[in-house]
Amino acid sequence: MRRQGGFSIIAVVFILVVLAGLAGVIAQLGATQHLGTLMAQEGRQAWYAARAGLEWGRHTVLHGGGCSGGTLVLADFSVSVTCHAHAAVSEGDANLAVFQLESVATRDHGVLGQIRREARMSIWSEL
Repeated sequence: MRRQGGFSIIAVVFILVVLAGLAGVIAQLGATQHLGTLMAQEGRQAWYAARAGLEWGRHTVLHGGGCSGGTLVLADFSVSVTCHAHAAVSEGDANLAVFQLESVATRDHGVLGQIRREARMSIWSEL
């Protein structure tokens, strides 16, 4: 009777090691893709929080609240709104007040860093 050499066990171990490495790479790619999607979604949320801050500032300016800023908290975002009044401008027969609003939405994310978006708006209002 002839004795077996055991060559197939080496091939099986090699294939198992290659498949395990491939599984690790696929798991890492999936985690990276998930993190990228999460960061993009939170970036959009920050943008909408900054836009909401602008709308709040616009409402304040146009409805007699004057050019004042403030800080809002929207969906865990800290939104800082600033307003700058510029010199009045004459446009034909109309005298216009010009305001520049800026809104910055931020949220600290610990290990992942900070999410921050800025938005600006100019308002022209009749005096």
